[in-house]
Amino acid sequence: MGDANTREDGQDTVDQGVGEGQAKRVEIRGDGEGDARRPEASLRFRSAPSPNRGGVCRIPGDVRGIVLHSTEGSLEGALRTFAMQGGVSAHYAIDRDGTVVGIVPEGDVAFHVAAFGNRPALNRRRPAWLVQYDGRFSAVNACTVGIELVGFARTGFTEAQYSALGAMCAGIAMRWGFPADADRVVTHASLQMDRSDPGDAFDWDALWGAVRIASPGGIGGWSEGDREIVEVVRALGADASGVRGWIERLGAYEASSKSGALEDRA
Repeated sequence: MGDANTREDGQDTVDQGVGEGQAKRVEIRGDGEGDARRPEASLRFRSAPSPNRGGVCRIPGDVRGIVLHSTEGSLEGALRTFAMQGGVSAHYAIDRDGTVVGIVPEGDVAFHVAAFGNRPALNRRRPAWLVQYDGRFSAVNACTVGIELVGFARTGFTEAQYSALGAMCAGIAMRWGFPADADRVVTHASLQMDRSDPGDAFDWDALWGAVRIASPGGIGGWSEGDREIVEVVRALGADASGVRGWIERLGAYEASSKSGALEDRA
Protein backbone atom coordinates (compact mmCIF):
# COMPACT_ATOMS: atom_id res chain seq x y z
CA MET A 1 0.00 0.00 0.00
CA GLY A 2 1.32 3.43 -0.86
CA ASP A 3 1.81 6.56 1.18
CA ALA A 4 0.35 10.02 0.67
CA ASN A 5 2.87 10.67 -2.10
CA THR A 6 1.77 7.70 -4.14
CA ARG A 7 -0.56 9.78 -6.26
CA GLU A 8 0.80 10.34 -9.76
CA ASP A 9 1.12 13.77 -11.36
CA GLY A 10 0.91 11.88 -14.63
CA GLN A 11 -2.55 10.47 -13.92
CA ASP A 12 -4.12 12.61 -16.65
CA THR A 13 -1.38 12.24 -19.27
CA VAL A 14 -3.75 11.68 -22.16
CA ASP A 15 -2.78 12.56 -25.72
CA GLN A 16 -4.08 15.95 -26.82
CA GLY A 17 -7.54 15.77 -28.24
CA VAL A 18 -8.47 12.72 -26.16
CA GLY A 19 -10.00 13.53 -22.83
CA GLU A 20 -12.98 12.76 -20.67
CA GLY A 21 -16.12 13.09 -22.73
CA GLN A 22 -14.24 12.57 -26.01
CA ALA A 23 -13.85 8.82 -25.68
CA LYS A 24 -16.70 6.53 -24.80
CA ARG A 25 -16.33 5.14 -21.29
CA VAL A 26 -16.44 1.39 -21.02
CA GLU A 27 -18.24 0.40 -17.86
CA ILE A 28 -16.21 -2.36 -16.28
CA ARG A 29 -17.76 -4.20 -13.35
CA GLY A 30 -15.71 -6.53 -11.23
CA ASP A 31 -18.61 -8.27 -9.55
CA GLY A 32 -19.46 -10.64 -12.38
CA GLU A 33 -23.15 -9.72 -12.22
CA GLY A 34 -25.14 -10.91 -15.18
CA ASP A 35 -22.48 -13.22 -16.58
CA ALA A 36 -21.83 -16.52 -14.83
CA ARG A 37 -18.96 -17.19 -17.23
CA ARG A 38 -16.80 -14.49 -15.71
CA PRO A 39 -13.95 -15.97 -13.66
CA GLU A 40 -14.95 -13.88 -10.63
CA ALA A 41 -18.69 -14.54 -10.92
CA SER A 42 -18.81 -16.77 -7.83
CA LEU A 43 -16.86 -14.42 -5.52
CA ARG A 44 -18.37 -12.37 -2.71
CA PHE A 45 -18.29 -8.61 -3.40
CA ARG A 46 -18.96 -5.44 -1.47
CA SER A 47 -18.34 -1.80 -2.30
CA ALA A 48 -16.38 0.92 -0.47
CA PRO A 49 -15.85 3.74 -2.99
CA SER A 50 -12.84 6.04 -2.72
CA PRO A 51 -12.85 9.67 -3.92
CA ASN A 52 -9.23 9.27 -4.99
CA ARG A 53 -9.46 8.46 -8.65
CA GLY A 54 -8.56 9.93 -12.01
CA GLY A 55 -11.59 10.03 -14.27
CA VAL A 56 -9.70 9.71 -17.55
CA CYS A 57 -12.15 7.33 -19.21
CA ARG A 58 -10.03 4.21 -19.77
CA ILE A 59 -11.02 2.18 -22.81
CA PRO A 60 -9.97 -1.31 -24.00
CA GLY A 61 -6.23 -1.29 -24.66
CA ASP A 62 -5.40 1.24 -21.95
CA VAL A 63 -4.97 -1.26 -19.11
CA ARG A 64 -1.89 -3.43 -19.64
CA GLY A 65 -1.12 -5.01 -16.25
CA ILE A 66 -1.99 -5.68 -12.61
CA VAL A 67 -0.05 -4.51 -9.55
CA LEU A 68 -0.28 -6.49 -6.29
CA HIS A 69 -0.07 -4.80 -2.88
CA SER A 70 -0.54 -5.72 0.78
CA THR A 71 -2.41 -3.45 3.17
CA GLU A 72 0.02 -4.01 6.09
CA GLY A 73 -2.96 -3.72 8.37
CA SER A 74 -6.68 -4.40 8.59
CA LEU A 75 -9.25 -3.94 5.87
CA GLU A 76 -10.99 -1.25 7.92
CA GLY A 77 -7.74 0.69 8.28
CA ALA A 78 -7.06 0.50 4.56
CA LEU A 79 -10.57 1.65 3.67
CA ARG A 80 -10.26 4.62 6.05
CA THR A 81 -7.03 5.60 4.27
CA PHE A 82 -8.63 5.25 0.85
CA ALA A 83 -11.60 7.38 1.98
CA MET A 84 -9.36 10.36 2.81
CA GLN A 85 -9.75 13.01 0.11
CA GLY A 86 -6.55 13.68 -1.85
CA GLY A 87 -4.85 10.47 -0.78
CA VAL A 88 -4.22 7.03 -2.24
CA SER A 89 -6.47 4.27 -3.51
CA ALA A 90 -6.64 0.92 -5.28
CA HIS A 91 -9.21 -0.73 -7.49
CA TYR A 92 -9.84 -3.70 -5.20
CA ALA A 93 -8.99 -5.09 -1.78
CA ILE A 94 -9.29 -8.80 -0.99
CA ASP A 95 -10.11 -9.63 2.64
CA ARG A 96 -8.81 -12.66 4.53
CA ASP A 97 -11.98 -14.65 3.81
CA GLY A 98 -11.76 -13.96 0.06
CA THR A 99 -14.37 -11.19 -0.02
CA VAL A 100 -13.53 -8.64 -2.72
CA VAL A 101 -14.08 -4.97 -1.96
CA GLY A 102 -14.55 -2.66 -4.95
CA ILE A 103 -12.89 0.71 -4.31
CA VAL A 104 -12.29 2.38 -7.68
CA PRO A 105 -13.99 1.24 -10.92
CA GLU A 106 -11.60 -0.43 -13.35
CA GLY A 107 -12.46 2.18 -15.96
CA ASP A 108 -10.96 4.90 -13.71
CA VAL A 109 -7.36 5.41 -12.58
CA ALA A 110 -6.51 4.53 -8.97
CA PHE A 111 -3.49 6.03 -7.17
CA HIS A 112 -1.55 2.99 -6.01
CA VAL A 113 2.03 3.35 -7.38
CA ALA A 114 4.33 6.39 -7.09
CA ALA A 115 5.00 8.30 -10.29
CA PHE A 116 7.93 7.26 -12.44
CA GLY A 117 10.14 10.24 -13.25
CA ASN A 118 8.72 12.47 -10.52
CA ARG A 119 10.65 10.63 -7.79
CA PRO A 120 13.49 8.84 -9.66
CA ALA A 121 15.03 7.48 -6.44
CA LEU A 122 11.97 5.27 -6.01
CA ASN A 123 12.00 3.77 -9.49
CA ARG A 124 13.02 0.13 -9.62
CA ARG A 125 11.68 -1.29 -12.86
CA ARG A 126 9.52 0.02 -15.64
CA PRO A 127 7.96 -3.06 -17.27
CA ALA A 128 8.64 -3.60 -20.96
CA TRP A 129 4.90 -3.68 -21.68
CA LEU A 130 4.67 -0.16 -20.25
CA VAL A 131 7.80 1.19 -21.97
CA GLN A 132 6.72 -0.23 -25.33
CA TYR A 133 3.09 0.79 -24.92
CA ASP A 134 2.01 3.12 -27.71
CA GLY A 135 -1.35 4.05 -26.28
CA ARG A 136 -2.91 7.12 -24.74
CA PHE A 137 -1.23 7.04 -21.32
CA SER A 138 2.31 6.95 -19.98
CA ALA A 139 1.84 6.91 -16.19
CA VAL A 140 1.97 3.46 -14.58
CA ASN A 141 -1.26 4.01 -12.64
CA ALA A 142 -3.10 4.87 -15.84
CA CYS A 143 -2.11 1.52 -17.39
CA THR A 144 -2.72 -0.83 -14.46
CA VAL A 145 -5.27 -2.21 -12.02
CA GLY A 146 -4.19 -2.17 -8.37
CA ILE A 147 -5.21 -4.96 -5.98
CA GLU A 148 -4.61 -4.86 -2.21
CA LEU A 149 -4.38 -8.08 -0.20
CA VAL A 150 -5.47 -7.58 3.40
CA GLY A 151 -2.73 -8.67 5.78
CA PHE A 152 1.00 -8.39 6.27
CA ALA A 153 3.80 -9.22 3.85
CA ARG A 154 5.77 -10.98 6.59
CA THR A 155 3.01 -13.48 7.40
CA GLY A 156 1.51 -14.12 3.98
CA PHE A 157 -2.06 -14.63 2.85
CA THR A 158 -4.89 -17.14 3.03
CA GLU A 159 -5.98 -19.80 0.55
CA ALA A 160 -9.27 -17.91 0.15
CA GLN A 161 -7.33 -14.79 -0.81
CA TYR A 162 -5.24 -16.61 -3.41
CA SER A 163 -8.36 -18.20 -4.88
CA ALA A 164 -10.11 -14.84 -5.15
CA LEU A 165 -6.98 -13.12 -6.45
CA GLY A 166 -6.56 -15.74 -9.17
CA ALA A 167 -10.15 -15.25 -10.28
CA MET A 168 -9.77 -11.47 -10.25
CA CYS A 169 -6.53 -11.56 -12.25
CA ALA A 170 -8.09 -13.92 -14.80
CA GLY A 171 -11.18 -11.72 -15.13
CA ILE A 172 -9.30 -8.43 -15.37
CA ALA A 173 -6.90 -9.82 -17.98
CA MET A 174 -9.79 -11.24 -19.99
CA ARG A 175 -11.70 -7.93 -19.93
CA TRP A 176 -8.75 -5.77 -20.90
CA GLY A 177 -7.11 -8.16 -23.34
CA PHE A 178 -3.74 -9.16 -21.89
CA PRO A 179 -2.35 -12.42 -20.47
CA ALA A 180 -2.60 -13.08 -16.73
CA ASP A 181 1.03 -14.15 -16.42
CA ALA A 182 4.25 -13.30 -14.57
CA ASP A 183 5.03 -10.52 -17.03
CA ARG A 184 1.75 -8.64 -16.58
CA VAL A 185 0.99 -9.39 -12.91
CA VAL A 186 3.69 -7.59 -10.90
CA THR A 187 4.32 -6.50 -7.32
CA HIS A 188 4.45 -3.05 -5.79
CA ALA A 189 7.99 -3.88 -4.67
CA SER A 190 9.09 -4.52 -8.25
CA LEU A 191 8.12 -0.96 -9.18
CA GLN A 192 9.20 1.08 -6.14
CA MET A 193 12.48 0.92 -4.22
CA ASP A 194 10.82 1.97 -0.96
CA ARG A 195 8.19 -0.78 -1.00
CA SER A 196 8.43 -4.50 -0.25
CA ASP A 197 4.82 -5.65 -0.64
CA PRO A 198 3.30 -8.12 -1.04
CA GLY A 199 6.48 -9.66 0.41
CA ASP A 200 8.71 -12.72 0.24
CA ALA A 201 5.98 -14.88 1.77
CA PHE A 202 3.76 -14.35 -1.27
CA ASP A 203 2.97 -17.76 -2.80
CA TRP A 204 3.25 -17.38 -6.56
CA ASP A 205 2.49 -21.06 -7.16
CA ALA A 206 -0.81 -20.64 -5.33
CA LEU A 207 -1.66 -17.60 -7.43
CA TRP A 208 -0.87 -19.22 -10.79
CA GLY A 209 -2.77 -22.33 -9.76
CA ALA A 210 -5.78 -20.18 -8.91
CA VAL A 211 -5.48 -18.29 -12.21
CA ARG A 212 -5.50 -21.57 -14.13
CA ILE A 213 -8.51 -22.84 -12.22
CA ALA A 214 -10.44 -19.62 -12.82
CA SER A 215 -9.56 -19.15 -16.49
CA PRO A 216 -12.55 -19.93 -18.72
CA GLY A 217 -12.43 -22.62 -21.38
CA GLY A 218 -9.33 -24.27 -20.03
CA ILE A 219 -7.08 -21.26 -20.74
CA GLY A 220 -3.66 -21.70 -19.18
CA GLY A 221 -3.42 -25.42 -19.80
CA TRP A 222 -6.47 -26.60 -17.86
CA SER A 223 -9.14 -28.63 -19.61
CA GLU A 224 -12.72 -28.64 -18.40
CA GLY A 225 -12.06 -32.13 -17.02
CA ASP A 226 -9.08 -30.81 -15.06
CA ARG A 227 -11.24 -28.11 -13.55
CA GLU A 228 -13.90 -30.63 -12.49
CA ILE A 229 -11.24 -32.66 -10.67
CA VAL A 230 -9.92 -29.52 -8.98
CA GLU A 231 -13.40 -28.56 -7.80
CA VAL A 232 -13.83 -32.01 -6.23
CA VAL A 233 -10.49 -31.63 -4.44
CA ARG A 234 -11.55 -28.19 -3.25
CA ALA A 235 -14.83 -29.59 -1.92
CA LEU A 236 -12.85 -32.14 0.09
CA GLY A 237 -10.91 -29.31 1.70
CA ALA A 238 -7.60 -30.02 -0.01
CA ASP A 239 -5.26 -27.45 -1.58
CA ALA A 240 -6.46 -27.14 -5.16
CA SER A 241 -3.55 -24.94 -6.25
CA GLY A 242 -1.12 -27.87 -6.23
CA VAL A 243 -3.33 -30.38 -8.00
CA ARG A 244 -1.95 -29.91 -11.51
CA GLY A 245 0.88 -32.40 -10.96
CA TRP A 246 -1.54 -35.02 -9.65
CA ILE A 247 -3.76 -34.55 -12.69
CA GLU A 248 -0.79 -35.12 -14.98
CA ARG A 249 0.29 -38.20 -13.02
CA LEU A 250 -3.24 -39.60 -13.03
CA GLY A 251 -3.41 -39.01 -16.78
CA ALA A 252 -0.15 -40.88 -17.31
CA TYR A 253 -1.37 -43.73 -15.09
CA GLU A 254 -4.66 -43.92 -17.00
CA ALA A 255 -2.81 -44.06 -20.34
CA SER A 256 -0.50 -46.75 -18.99
CA SER A 257 -3.44 -48.78 -17.68
CA LYS A 258 -5.23 -48.61 -21.03
CA SER A 259 -2.06 -49.71 -22.82
CA GLY A 260 -1.67 -52.66 -20.45
CA ALA A 261 -5.29 -53.65 -20.92
CA LEU A 262 -4.85 -53.68 -24.68
CA GLU A 263 -1.75 -55.84 -24.37
CA ASP A 264 -3.64 -58.28 -22.13
CA ARG A 265 -6.43 -58.52 -24.70
CA ALA A 266 -3.90 -59.21 -27.44
